[in-house]
Amino acid sequence: MKTLKVFAGLFVLVWVSMGQVPGAGAGALLQDLENQLMCKCDDKCGKVLINCTCATSDKTRAKFSKMLESGLTVEQIVKMQVDEYGETILSAPTKFGFNLTAWMTPFVALVAGGFGVRKVLQAWVGKKTGSGSEETPVAEPKISEKYSKRLKDELDGIEL
Repeated sequence: MKTLKVFAGLFVLVWVSMGQVPGAGAGALLQDLENQLMCKCDDKCGKVLINCTCATSDKTRAKFSKMLESGLTVEQIVKMQVDEYGETILSAPTKFGFNLTAWMTPFVALVAGGFGVRKVLQAWVGKKTGSGSEETPVAEPKISEKYSKRLKDELDGIEL
């Protein structure tokens, strides 16, 4: 009886989910394409195509819509654009070859900066990192006898 309920629930879940999965529309494909490519404006705005509002970007969007309707995939259109304009048309560098440094440099700099800040803070605080986990005790300043006698006299003179 219990397994019947589980199978019935699973059947209903699959049936409902099948009816709610639409195919990727041309609008979604166009947005994906616009996110991957830079705008090639005459004024060289340097924006990703999806964020550009110039006349050139409108013409490019219309051209890409026609290409998508003709049956080309996003990857094919991106490859065509890279062949025509070079890798500068891409909104993000590729993840191989020399471009890999563009992906790795920020992380390496962040880690190196963290170690640098740690070293500076240790120097400011005056802690020395030894081989063991023992810390050197901080010596308390010695007060001269003259001041301690004066302090004692003044405290004795205070009436409560």
